[in-house]
Amino acid sequence: MRMTRQDLPTANTGTDLLAMLARATREGKAAAADLCATRLEKLATYAVNEGLTSAEIIELIRHESEAINSKGGAAWN
Repeated sequence: MRMTRQDLPTANTGTDLLAMLARATREGKAAAADLCATRLEKLATYAVNEGLTSAEIIELIRHESEAINSKGGAAWN
């Protein structure tokens, strides 16, 4: 079923809007944590499968950090 703007509930007060924003923030943080955990698990699996040394793992993490920072999170998708 397709929703239209008039089907959406309206926020009657500033409190409703703040609650909606707080919920959206929580959901966004949960989604970001999920993406981060998934990516870290993939990196750990890769490190084990390739038999990387601790120095190589550190370098891998640094490259991942740079990729995330340079692409504004798009690197996780």
